[in-house]
Amino acid sequence: MQSLQNPGTVDDSAMWERFKEGNELAFTIIYKRHVQRLYNYGMHTCRDKDLVLDCIQELFARLWDRRETVSSVGSVTFYLIKSFRRLLLSKIIARKKLSTLLAGNALAVFEFMPSVEESIIDNESRKIRSESLEKCIKALSRRQREAIFLKFFNELSYHEVAVIMDLRVDSVYNLISKAIDILRRKLKSALPVLAAASFCI
Repeated sequence: MQSLQNPGTVDDSAMWERFKEGNELAFTIIYKRHVQRLYNYGMHTCRDKDLVLDCIQELFARLWDRRETVSSVGSVTFYLIKSFRRLLLSKIIARKKLSTLLAGNALAVFEFMPSVEESIIDNESRKIRSESLEKCIKALSRRQREAIFLKFFNELSYHEVAVIMDLRVDSVYNLISKAIDILRRKLKSALPVLAAASFCI
């Protein structure tokens, strides 16, 4: 059995099994590894900081309470994002914010935040990043934005993105492919310095 004395060397799956056995340190490490990822995803989705934080706390509280019965998972990131997304959308609906946030489609919610823009353009000034990327990203549909975020910024597989977004895998391929083409064209015209930038599918 792997020791937790050096948790950086223990992968998520092994840590998850230790958490299921009731190991509090393993649970804390899982939380610390994924809390920022979940927070970013939540803020991209609804921009309600208090709601996002409440959902994160509730998610991990539920996990700890049900630690003996939760399933083993192949990808902790996938499991947490999928569970968090379901919980967050249920809270949004409960607070009667659905009509203003979803625009008629519970799966269409998604907004990019400056933190994502900064990760795409590292050598431009904050003002140029903000203004140029905002224009480019607005050219994407909300579902394209979400697919791009899940695939490239959370490093999920196409299958995992499809499950989270309740889509067929080929639909996710199409969403991301079209989004990349749009971003390439927009970025090339908006920022010549990014003409060579590319996303690898």
